[in-house]
Amino acid sequence: MHVTDFFERFDDMHNEMKWQRKLKRQPVLSAISENMSLWSRLLFLLATTCNIIIAGSFPFDDDPNPGDVVSRQVSLLVWAGVLVALATVIAYPRPLWGYILTGFMIIRLILSQGAEPTLLLLGTINVVLKAIHLVSIMGNKGTFTKNFQQILTDTELIYHVFYLVFCILGLFKPYAYSILMLDVVYREETLFNVIQSVTRNGWSIVLTAALALILIYLFSIIAFVFFRDDFTMDVTKIVPVVPEADSCEAGLGKDCEASQTVAVTERTYVTEEQTENLCTSLRMCIITTLNHGLRNGGGIGDLLRVHSKDNSLFTGRVIYDMLFFFIIIIIILNLIFGVIIDTFADLRSEKQQKEHILQNNCFICGLSRSNFDNREVSYETHIEVEHNMWHYLYFYVLVKEKDKTDFTGPESYVYALVQVWLKSVVPKVGDIAPLGAMERFRGAVRKKRVVGGDKDATIRSQKFESLFDDMYTTRAAHDSQRWFCHPDLFF
Repeated sequence: MHVTDFFERFDDMHNEMKWQRKLKRQPVLSAISENMSLWSRLLFLLATTCNIIIAGSFPFDDDPNPGDVVSRQVSLLVWAGVLVALATVIAYPRPLWGYILTGFMIIRLILSQGAEPTLLLLGTINVVLKAIHLVSIMGNKGTFTKNFQQILTDTELIYHVFYLVFCILGLFKPYAYSILMLDVVYREETLFNVIQSVTRNGWSIVLTAALALILIYLFSIIAFVFFRDDFTMDVTKIVPVVPEADSCEAGLGKDCEASQTVAVTERTYVTEEQTENLCTSLRMCIITTLNHGLRNGGGIGDLLRVHSKDNSLFTGRVIYDMLFFFIIIIIILNLIFGVIIDTFADLRSEKQQKEHILQNNCFICGLSRSNFDNREVSYETHIEVEHNMWHYLYFYVLVKEKDKTDFTGPESYVYALVQVWLKSVVPKVGDIAPLGAMERFRGAVRKKRVVGGDKDATIRSQKFESLFDDMYTTRAAHDSQRWFCHPDLFF
């Protein structure tokens, strides 16, 4: 974010401040909104737990008494874990031990009630927590004060609404919980950069993939014309078995026992191994070349029948296999991988460069840390006192909230600039160490007085010095009161 963009967002941040002030007057909504990160963390843990239960127990057994099959030793071991974790939480209250205690209690619930009721309970809690989390997000973002169009264009809010929809679907179709695991991409910046490495140069990847399809189409035509008989492959066919006339499945009215019915059902289908030609038409040749040619490490040659050296097509097959391998496997696929890898490296470099700029350059004026070497004012003092970005926001809020009749001279001047264009308030590069600049200015003025003796210049310099003194006196008074450094003043 550039400094101009930061100043252009002052109105939005001012509105958010006013909303936060209103939010403080609503204790319930305020308490929910303040714990937004807690709800997010609990939701991710719940989604992970639900998917672990599904992966280990689905499809669920129909045993009405799952606790009867649990051995006494396993039950005692789980209860011991619950008691130890509970005692540890009481003695050393840490989030980790709370998670361990919850894990043992979930295991105990699965052993006593079964996986399906436990999953239903956790899914219900997940829906309730996500609803609370959604309310906290809307409370922090001031969604209740926005119009319908602004709500529809809020991508973060739409994402969380879809998350809630999948939480509800998981109560009826447990497979829906698997989608919730993709939230890790939204939570982790590194994984988000991995996705961006594909989407950022997506058009280049699409064009390269289109070139690959064109080349595969050409190779398929050559294969169909010259090597169609080489596309042989062993396949497994499933053949239905026709039941005998006197069997239960023949439908002759005979009664079948349960065990006999199962036996007949298991003999319904058999498998047969046979060889098929996968290039009987150009369409099948294209599909086979695309499917097996890209997935095989050596290209389409790994699938085709091996020719004898005495065959007239032997040389042509060697050239065909080598061209496919070098053009498609070596060049085209590596071009796609190279675009993705280079984009990821660029994203990482940009992130490191941004971090370096944020740590070593003033956000307001852009001067680097090295410019403050051997200066009266250090870099830390400059960014924390002289050019603190939040001080500009607080002063902007002050002139917006304060009655115009109570403005001081500097406040009236800044308010006039704000009304015209906020960018005018931004210091330019070179506005470094104002206190030192003031001393140099005063020295130059005194020198001019002695050398030139210009009466008008002396009067003007006295006015400038008076203005400097008033400005820094006011600033020192504000520093002592800390009104601009305390955000609670505006909430």
